[in-house]
Amino acid sequence: MTSESASGLPARVAHHLREQIITGEIPMGSKLNEREIAERLQVSRVPVREALPLLEAEGFAVSRPRRGSIVHTFTLSDAREVFDLRRQLEPLAAGFAAARSRDGADTSAIRDALQSAQVDASDLPPSTRNSDLHDEIMSLSGHALLQRMSGLMSGRVRWLFRLTPERDTPSMWQEHSDIVDAIVAGERDLATMLMAAHVERAAIESLPLLVGRLPEVEPSPRRRGPRTPTH
Repeated sequence: MTSESASGLPARVAHHLREQIITGEIPMGSKLNEREIAERLQVSRVPVREALPLLEAEGFAVSRPRRGSIVHTFTLSDAREVFDLRRQLEPLAAGFAAARSRDGADTSAIRDALQSAQVDASDLPPSTRNSDLHDEIMSLSGHALLQRMSGLMSGRVRWLFRLTPERDTPSMWQEHSDIVDAIVAGERDLATMLMAAHVERAAIESLPLLVGRLPEVEPSPRRRGPRTPTH
């Protein structure tokens, strides 16, 4: 990471930490120690310090008094909120993407992403490949404000996908294929409806799986008890 330009280094550090949080390499509730991170990534503490607010803005970290930044604990409430937004944004994106396809936009990126999602021929886990497909659909939508709103949600969607690996099934791949076919064909209404059904099914199947895996709300920070006086 030392070869990165100084201007892009905080973003690269944030990306690296974000991926480690999503994969669980950095567990939820862990302290994000600037010095340790800087040593591990072989950078100074300045880009690490600048990266942490980026993670906090995306909901991957929280700042605690006297504790600094710690990894956010993903909760059932978070999962419900992610699906609340996905129900609204992703069908819109699919519809806009289909409209742009009908007008001649290049759809090769979503077709390539679909093939990658269905063929286990890379080092990327299925959850990442599925997330990449959804991101490509959002990109094809060409809707700048929708993309900005989705950008705040994208990382948490990837986190959520990683928490429910058993949902990577042939039936989900078929849903993806049907959505992409509708987009490529320029069928706006069909693409919108298929994506809405896809997200709703994901919510119905995912939320029960997360019960018992995730807390309902983020645990309260531990308070230090009073010190025992020494004599």
